[in-house]
Amino acid sequence: MGKRITFLAPRWLSLLLFTAVGGFSDEGEIPPLAAKYCSACHLPPGPETITREHWPKVFDFMGSWIVEQGLPLDEAEYAELLDYYVTNSPLAFDPVPDDLEESLLLFEKGAVGVAGTSDRPEITNVSLTDLDANGGYDVLVCDAAAGQVSWLVIEQGKWKEIFLAEVAAPAKATVVDYNRDGYNDIVVASLGSISPTDDPIGSVQLLINRGDMTFEALPLLSGVARVADVKPGDFNGDGKTDFIVAKFGWRKTGGLMWLEQVTPTLFLQHEILSLSGAMQLEVLDFDGDGNLDFVALFSQEHESVVLFKNNGSGTFESRILARAPHPAYGSSGFQMVDLDRDGDIDILYSNGDMMDEISLVKPYHGVRWFENVAGEFHSRELLRLPGAYRAVAHDMDGDGHLDIVVSSLNFYWDKNDFPSLVWLKNDGHQQFTARSILYEPTNLVTMDVGDLNHDGIPDIVVGGFHRPGPLGRHARLTAVFGTGKIREEVKEGKAE
Repeated sequence: MGKRITFLAPRWLSLLLFTAVGGFSDEGEIPPLAAKYCSACHLPPGPETITREHWPKVFDFMGSWIVEQGLPLDEAEYAELLDYYVTNSPLAFDPVPDDLEESLLLFEKGAVGVAGTSDRPEITNVSLTDLDANGGYDVLVCDAAAGQVSWLVIEQGKWKEIFLAEVAAPAKATVVDYNRDGYNDIVVASLGSISPTDDPIGSVQLLINRGDMTFEALPLLSGVARVADVKPGDFNGDGKTDFIVAKFGWRKTGGLMWLEQVTPTLFLQHEILSLSGAMQLEVLDFDGDGNLDFVALFSQEHESVVLFKNNGSGTFESRILARAPHPAYGSSGFQMVDLDRDGDIDILYSNGDMMDEISLVKPYHGVRWFENVAGEFHSRELLRLPGAYRAVAHDMDGDGHLDIVVSSLNFYWDKNDFPSLVWLKNDGHQQFTARSILYEPTNLVTMDVGDLNHDGIPDIVVGGFHRPGPLGRHARLTAVFGTGKIREEVKEGKAE
């Protein structure tokens, strides 16, 4: 495979991340020393972002990083800064109330798929798709515990899960007719390991459909930082399917890559950007110029949604669309969607990652809508929900307005209980009312919405990721079927 550089971020993306964008509204006061010691890598956090007992651990880690990078460190100044953060941080976060009323829509819940290979399921992704092109939804499943990609489908009224391929810690699977033979293929992003590491164990696998719903694996990329997502598209207009790769890595590795197809088995590797934390991609023609652009979510300390505008030949210009106010925000996902249906693309964003060094129920976790107003994105908080991990816009009640379904990876449910699945009903004017759907299973790192059982009513499929937290509310795959019914007390006028 060849390799050439087509785009380099100007002096590291950290400089780009400080440009003014439509931001969040909860930034705290930042002392000058914080700017001095934090700004080389990320936005300086306010002391209110972490509880008091944890700041020494954060400073130990950051101090080691500063020394490792050869940056100046005055120990007296650094101790003074730590004292400021400890003094001005909360002893504990104010609890987020668990006070949501029950969903007005009625659902029926049931386990689907095969039994797990572990008592701690690790489903990393579920996505509704039409793999067999029969006109109805089925589900692609990425199972890190089993190290496999599978296909969940209804056959003769019964659910059946079909093994497709072995992949080490698969993170995302996306359907694409790669060779344009009329049969859907699958491209899979492989982390290599769920455990954090900078080791080059990531890969991309293309599963080519033989025409009978069996698949031949074609490795597209290997020996790179852990890969969290990969999306197809023709990025240079030559009529061939290419791929954009999001390499999450960990602390020192990661970035974005364009795999340009030369022949069906030969790709040029174009490094777009070197930066840790690339975790999700969406491909779209953002500006309507006929060229495929893409949007990437960076987590870790960067916490930004970034547009990469395609200049027409596979070279890209970057622009931050949305950015969190501090590096502990816990970005977990986004969806590019016209939420208010006014003709332009908005951003639906969730932050609820708790699987880091400072694992806390954080009061700033939740869901936000970045409304596109003349090309600028304005933030509006829709829901505070610890562990909010996935938000999907979908008309759940058939009134023509896009509602939102939210799943949560709160694994402290035994101490601080919150719903694991929530419905935000849209009144048609983008005023959302949140109601709980489920409290169990918990640890719902992945979720998708659509007509799963082909009855014309929206359903929800969720996957449990139970590596952290207690067991007892665990499940591997769960279908939450819409019934089209509402609670009896609503019919009788006893509730709204």
